[in-house]
Amino acid sequence: MLPLNLVLDLAKVWAESQAVKKLKAYAADPRPDIQFDMPIVGGKVDIWVRDVDKPPQAAPKAKRGLKVTVGGEVFWLYYLVSRKR
Repeated sequence: MLPLNLVLDLAKVWAESQAVKKLKAYAADPRPDIQFDMPIVGGKVDIWVRDVDKPPQAAPKAKRGLKVTVGGEVFWLYYLVSRKR
């Protein structure tokens, strides 16, 4: 039987590799990856996952990115908040 610490390390490595694969798939798609509404303030939020420090073309107002490192890979999150009509 494998020691518990080894099993936990293997599970962590597997989870990180799955997360990196999913984030790379998100970064390859130009559409927003996360979208939600904020009804209290009447806003709509779009969030893109990118693998480069460059805002998506679909969101020219999204100038700042949040740097996130997952499993040794660097990703950038860009957001755009717009008013709902």
